[in-house]
Amino acid sequence: MNRFESLARALTLLPMVCLLAAPAAFAQTPAPDFVDISSDRQEILDQDDRALFVGNVNAIRGDTRLRADEAEAIIARSPETGQRRIERIVARGEVFYVTPLETARGDHGIYDLNEEIIILSGSVVLTQGCNVSTGQELVINLRTGISRLTGGSGRVRSLFFSEASEEAAAQREECPSPPVPGRLPARYQADFLSSQPRAADPAADGEADDASEGAGE
Repeated sequence: MNRFESLARALTLLPMVCLLAAPAAFAQTPAPDFVDISSDRQEILDQDDRALFVGNVNAIRGDTRLRADEAEAIIARSPETGQRRIERIVARGEVFYVTPLETARGDHGIYDLNEEIIILSGSVVLTQGCNVSTGQELVINLRTGISRLTGGSGRVRSLFFSEASEEAAAQREECPSPPVPGRLPARYQADFLSSQPRAADPAADGEADDASEGAGE
C-alpha cells in the first residue's frame, strides 16, 4: 500500500484531523481555446447537440486533464455563425481532474467551460503534494484558482504536513501522485497535427524542379 492509499484510508476511518476552514488554491495557467477529447468509442448525436465518449475518456485543455470512464459533451451553436463549441462535459466513473500540482478524484464530474468551473462529487479525494483531503463535493473555480471542498452529510477531513516534513517525504518518494487509471492520451500535436498533410514548401519545390531539369540534361 503506497502513501496515498494509506492516507486516504486513514482519513476515512479516523476522527477528523482538520476541518477545512479556508478554500484550497489550485494553480492557475492560461488555458487554450480548445479541448482535446479522446476515448475508445465516440458517438455524435448531431441533432441533439451532444457527443458521447466511452472508454478511457481524456479531455485535455492546456496542462490539465479530466479523465473518466464515460463522458457526455453538451454542444452549443452560435445563432449568428452556426459555429459549434462544447459548453459542458459531464463525466462518470473514476473521474480524475489532474493538474501539474494537484490531483482530485470523484465518482462524478461536471466541467462547465462557460463558467470555468469543475465540480467533482462522490467520495472525493484531493491531493496536493503530501497533503490529502477527503469530502463529498469539490468545486474548483478555474478563473480564481480557488477550490472549495464540502462534506455533504458528513465532514471534510484533511491531513496537512509542515513544509519541512513534506520536503523530507518527497525526497524519500513517499508522496507519489495517486494512480490515475487508463492509458495516458497522446498529445494533440503528436496525435492529430502530425497526421495532417504537410504544407507545401515553395523553396523545396523549386529545388526539386531544378534537380529534375538537371537530370534531364
